[in-house]
Parts: sequence; C-alpha cells; structure tokens
Amino acid sequence: MRKMLKFSVLLLVLGLVFGLTGCPEPDDDEKNNNNNNNNNNNQPTEGDGINWNNEPNGTLTVINNTSKDMVLFQGQTPTNSNILGGVKALSTKTVDISDDVDDFYVGGYLILRGISKDEYNANKTNLSRAKIEYSAMATYGQGRKFRTEISPNYTGDYAYRVTNIGRIGMELRKDSPDGEKIGYLSSLAANMLLYADSTDGFSVFPVFVYFTRSTGQVTTLKPTSQFESVSVSPRSATGNAIQSYTFPADQGATWDSIKATLSSPVAYVTITNNVANQSGRVTISGTNRLKSQNGYDSIGSGETLTYEIASTPDGSPQALVLTYYNQALQIPILNNSETPTLKNGYDYTISVSGSGQTAAGYSFTFRESANPRDLSNDLASL
Repeated sequence: MRKMLKFSVLLLVLGLVFGLTGCPEPDDDEKNNNNNNNNNNNQPTEGDGINWNNEPNGTLTVINNTSKDMVLFQGQTPTNSNILGGVKALSTKTVDISDDVDDFYVGGYLILRGISKDEYNANKTNLSRAKIEYSAMATYGQGRKFRTEISPNYTGDYAYRVTNIGRIGMELRKDSPDGEKIGYLSSLAANMLLYADSTDGFSVFPVFVYFTRSTGQVTTLKPTSQFESVSVSPRSATGNAIQSYTFPADQGATWDSIKATLSSPVAYVTITNNVANQSGRVTISGTNRLKSQNGYDSIGSGETLTYEIASTPDGSPQALVLTYYNQALQIPILNNSETPTLKNGYDYTISVSGSGQTAAGYSFTFRESANPRDLSNDLASL
C-alpha cells in the first residue's frame, strides 16, 4: 500500500511538471502575431463603427500631427454615412478610398473634413454641432497618391469665420499664395469656422483650386486685381467676438469681376525620377526643398510628381536641383546649358535618369509647354 501511494504521488508530481513545462509561454513575436490577428484588419477595432486601422493599399495618406484622435469625413458636411475612418493622434494612416467614390479609376477630387474623436462622440446624433478642425482638398485616382497633414497650428480653442464668394473651391494659405495650407472652402461656402491654437493674427492668401477632369490637372489661380491677402484675428471659439472675413478681400467683388482677373501664381513642373533604387528631392539651389502638389517631400524611383514654383508671368530664373544620396549628389537642371526661366501658368516636363556617384553619370530632359494653361472656357460656364 505504501509503494502504491509513493507511485501515485510520483505520477502526480510528474504530471504537474509536464503540465507546467509542456506548453511554453509564447515569445514576443508570437504575442505580436496573435495581437495582430485579433485586430481584424480593415475592420472597426474599438466598437465605435470607425475604422482606425491602416490600409496600406490606399492612395490617400493622412498625417495627424495633433494630440487628438481625428475622425475623417468625405464631403463638405460631415454625416455618419460619409465617414472615411479615423487616424490616431500623432500618427500616420493610409486610407483606401477606392470603394468610397464611383470614379476612382477615372480620377477626381474630394473634400476632407476632420472632427476630433471626443467631438464626434459628443455630437454623433447631430454632427452639425460638431467642431470641424480640419479641412482640405485631396485628389485621387488609380496610382495617384496624395498626402495631407492635420496641423496643430490650425486646431484649437480660437476661431474665425470665412466666406468664399467664388464659384471654385478655394485653399487658404498662410503668408503667401504658395504658403502653408490652412483649410479648404468649397465654392460659395459661407461662414465656415476655421480654428487656430492662439489669438495671434496672421495673413491669409486665397488661392482658387480647379480640377480639370479631362486631364487630371490641378490648377491654382488667384485674383490679381483685388487686394490679395486678408489679415485674420482668431478669437475665443466660445465667445461672441469671433471675426468674419470674405475672400477675395475686395468687398465689392463679384464672381464676374473675379474670374476676369484670375491668373496662375506658379509654374507647374512635372518631374519623373527614373533613377533606379533611389528617391530624390526636388530643390531650389540644392537646399530649399519643395513639396509636390500632392504633398510629398521626396520623389520615389519611377514616380512622376508635379511641383508648383512661384515665378512671374514673364518668367524668372529658377535654379532647380535634384538631390540624391542625402544631398551628396546634386544634379542641376539646365535648359540649353543655362538656368531655366520658368513662367507662371506654363507647364514644364523634366525626366531624370542615370546612375553613379557624380552628376556626370546622369542625364535629363527639359521641355516647356507652348502655351500657358487656359481655363477661360471652363470658367466662363461657372
């Protein structure tokens, strides 16, 4: 009986040992994989009906530089039926909009609006009361990528009202026609609230943005006979001191008087980077980095991007330089061995190819359009 008891105890101990050691704790990689599998990619993960997950096959990238989780909407007026998804605070998300528009493979543009998650939750039954802290225009299409940023400078507790009297959508830009984008007003938008992080005043330049569906081109236009900028003074968004402003600045302007004076404030430079295995940067003089029209600060291998470069109607020399290898390699773009003269409203096409560690190993082409962009027929119908 004693032997039987000892044998039973031994089996119990062995069973306990094997029970503790037979199923090892998963390592970190396995834990991460399990967590990823539990996230249900491309599905809402927080029970709020909003997709917060990254969609790597998408063409729209949103960089949220604020400390707020933001809910994104498609269209002028946010509703629960036009939510594109959410982007977490201080993070970047790519959004696949191919199933949100009917003409994705043709291409077009959409209006983006953003509301903080807290605002959305507080006003989801009536989103017209919600505070819209982000607005932008984005282009889309098969293979056409677009990047946009939500800046903390233009979110906050201070506000001003803006009205667009034009029949074209308008981007408001800080300090100059090619300055930082503050927000987007659709045609004839009235009394739209824009926000700021302080009461400090600043200058706002109105730039009309016209999308030509037949070519997929985005053309920026500004009125030349009206006063260009408006100085705004943000005030408390909860008080009665909010200032109102109309764009363009000329208080006597009508759409007919505006469209008769519209001209492009920039030259349009489209660059194809055929350098294998290397992204490059488009610069002025090798140091002043330019962002592309669709928001990228570098041009990938095989990519074609368009840049807006401020010049004059008669043209001014622009020292275009493509840089590679962290600026160790610089390729000046020349026209007939001279610094090219770029004219506002004209299109310029540049293609760069080659390899090696010196500029001598690379070649480029440079072409200027025969005429400036002409939108007179398009504008006449508006």
